[in-house]
Amino acid sequence: MTRHARLGWLLCSLLSLGAVGCRPRIPAGAATNSATAMGHWQAWRDLGPLVAIAKDHAPDPAVAALERASALLRDGKAASADRALADASGGAGHHWIAVARGDVIALHFTLCIRGVALRLSDGTMPSPTDRQADYSEKTRVEPGDVSVEATLVNLDAAVNSGEPALSTQARIARARVAGFAQQCAANERVAEMAQQVVEGDLATLAAEGHLTPDLAYMWAGVQMTRFSGSAARPFLLQAQEGGFDHPAVTFMLAAIALEQRELDQAEELAKTAVAMYTQLGDRQHQAEARFLQGEIARARKQPKAARNHYEGALELDPTHTASILARAELDLGADTETAIIGLQRGMTKLMLDGALDAETARIAAGNLEELLVLATEPHQIQLVRDALLSRIDNESDAMRRGLRYFFAAMLDVRLREYQIAHGHGVLAKEEFATSGVQPPIDIEAFLAKLGSG
Repeated sequence: MTRHARLGWLLCSLLSLGAVGCRPRIPAGAATNSATAMGHWQAWRDLGPLVAIAKDHAPDPAVAALERASALLRDGKAASADRALADASGGAGHHWIAVARGDVIALHFTLCIRGVALRLSDGTMPSPTDRQADYSEKTRVEPGDVSVEATLVNLDAAVNSGEPALSTQARIARARVAGFAQQCAANERVAEMAQQVVEGDLATLAAEGHLTPDLAYMWAGVQMTRFSGSAARPFLLQAQEGGFDHPAVTFMLAAIALEQRELDQAEELAKTAVAMYTQLGDRQHQAEARFLQGEIARARKQPKAARNHYEGALELDPTHTASILARAELDLGADTETAIIGLQRGMTKLMLDGALDAETARIAAGNLEELLVLATEPHQIQLVRDALLSRIDNESDAMRRGLRYFFAAMLDVRLREYQIAHGHGVLAKEEFATSGVQPPIDIEAFLAKLGSG
């Protein structure tokens, strides 16, 4: 796995506003406007910038409703603010009310229910990027929960209103709502549609110089994963200068500095990101920042320091696949057997403890798949395959043996060893049958495709 591949995976796992993916390219747009031209991030928390614009463009009843909602937000009453806006949605300036509701919902919702409804709560200030998602069919939609579809439909109408100031504000709100709609989408098709909306709105806002600080961060994520760190950096600085001081911004700037071989700056920024995530108690992202420190140490030709950071990441998150593979690559400097043993030790965490049932088998398979995605170089593919197969007869759980054989077969295919892949696939099928557990993989389809190839 190259450094670029590792950092690309890490950024995709880190960025969580729904604007990052691996889809068609989009131009960067402009990053020349003032960082606070579209409002300071903290001011957006109570809709201050929207209220200021609405006073010059919206009917008086709509402005009054926005001011009431803004006051409620300052008191920490997001759910009450949305209800106040909903009560005014049938009057004059209803498009402005829809925009305000979109902003309130995106900035303050705490729970996404099956991608269908968003829930706000008084007295709660959620993270700017990460929200809770609940896909349980037992969770009921309650009165006051807001429809995702209806919110986006109302924002579509506002975007197409023909009023320039209103259209810009509606696009800002729609990008925010659609970003979270993608993050907790009801299904893959909805996620794809939401991402198209997000990226289209971000591209337009960037070109017009209308990115708010949080949207500048989102657009930076697109630029970094699809183009380069140099394309992303201006938008990250715009977000940071506009008050969007989320640790992900610092992390991304550190990753860019590493990409540009500005190692002193990268090290300082990564250290700051670790401290920020530690303060938040966010162990998962703290682990990712520790991994980045390991990558910086490797770039400095400091393998002992790199190993220390990878081990630190795994203490925080034992399933951190990038650190598992990076540590194994360091072990290859000693001998292959040491690397295999170390990789197996990490895989044990990925494959969970105890007998696997249908749900835990799905999780274990997802963890192993993530590891395979990171193994891009031929020597890495061979190493992971060897670790999957080594001492496999000592594995007591049939489902776990089946998963190991299956993913070994996947790696056989990548090495163009198709006959061996078929043999491992057959062994996986036998183990799945022995386990008595529904496998998370369609082994018949795999074998059929392998046969047809």
